[in-house]
Amino acid sequence: MSLRLRAVLITGIALMVLWAAAAAWMMQGMRANLDSALDGRLAMSARMVSGLLKGAILDVNSSPANVTDAIRVSGNDGIGCEIRALRGEVIARTGSSPASDFDTLPVGYSTREIQGSQWRIYVLRDKGYQITTTDRIDERGILINELLRAAGVPFLIAFFGGLGALWIGIGRGLAPLKTLSEQLRAKETDDTTPIAVDHSPTELRPVLGAMNGLLGRLAQALSSQRAFTDAAAHELRTPLTVIDTHLQVVRISEGEEAQASLADAEEGVRRLRRTLDQMMTLARTEATVDKADGCTSVLTVIHSVLDKVGADQRSRLTLTVDGADAGTPIPKSMLEAAVRNLVDNAIRYSFEDTAIELSAAFNLASQRCVVAVADRGPGLSAEQAAQIGRRFWRGDQGRQRKDGSGLGISIVRAIADRFDGALTLTPRDGGGLIAEIQIPLA
Repeated sequence: MSLRLRAVLITGIALMVLWAAAAAWMMQGMRANLDSALDGRLAMSARMVSGLLKGAILDVNSSPANVTDAIRVSGNDGIGCEIRALRGEVIARTGSSPASDFDTLPVGYSTREIQGSQWRIYVLRDKGYQITTTDRIDERGILINELLRAAGVPFLIAFFGGLGALWIGIGRGLAPLKTLSEQLRAKETDDTTPIAVDHSPTELRPVLGAMNGLLGRLAQALSSQRAFTDAAAHELRTPLTVIDTHLQVVRISEGEEAQASLADAEEGVRRLRRTLDQMMTLARTEATVDKADGCTSVLTVIHSVLDKVGADQRSRLTLTVDGADAGTPIPKSMLEAAVRNLVDNAIRYSFEDTAIELSAAFNLASQRCVVAVADRGPGLSAEQAAQIGRRFWRGDQGRQRKDGSGLGISIVRAIADRFDGALTLTPRDGGGLIAEIQIPLA
């Protein structure tokens, strides 16, 4: 069901219920008022006849025949009037008056069934006369129903006319949505330009803002993806070129020269494999979390990283722990990748034979843990601090090994951002760098 039809139906049903209740109340009040007005007409007619009789030259002691000859009254069907002397003789009567013994009726209003019909009767006694005016109830009902019908027709016209106007108005009000859908259908796959709808209503502006914000983020993601693809292609081309070159040297050389070329080719393969592993790790930071990859101990992950460090570098690493160990919502494989990249960067950029200090500070009150890696390398210049974290960017100043892929800090930052953590890089007193990753605790 369309929004337009739904709105008209809801409004129509609500109006129908409300207007039906109002119409019932109005008709009930109108019927009561009409009954009162018709009763008032009976009383007024009786008083008017009484006033006329007061001014007439009539002798109530005259014979009935003479009085009847003096006053002759005709009336319409359903309305009657009768004049009697208080002693009982009928002085005058309309032809439509019902034949009844009206001398026994009480003064004022009453209702009586006469000759199979219900009559509304008003009796007035004044100056020796009894004046009786009557209305037939069914004639009253016809009059009241006609009046109610006349009042109900404009009501129905207003109701259905209002629904029609509402249908047209809602259609015009939803026109910006139609314009929006047409613009969305017309967009190409790579078209991320903002959507503009002229004269958009207030309710549609937040939707347009949200959609344009989404398009902006999509444009940024597409740009980042293209940049990543270009950088990855360049990064992978370099080791492949090195491997190809050394293999060609092996074909045309022998002995130690061939062995050296093979060793260089193997180094290129290792660098290529590491780059591909890092790219896969970066891709996994944006993938769905596997529930089986939960982390119940941060220290277990840190010790696992330290155990995998080469024997020649293991002696340089020290670990201090502050607080009780706990788990984290970050998957174990991701947390291990983040800590491993921080440790590898510290080894790669710190000077030989300098200590690298690891620390893990648990704060159960704030449900946070800070894992820090401090080295004694050259640190970061202002230009490098602005560039670090960009994918495939490497700071060559002071780098002791040449096998990095330029994705380590990007991976750490992506993991921290996804799980409401934070990565900070600050200079260390006495030279070097402190890399801290703040992670939530389970």
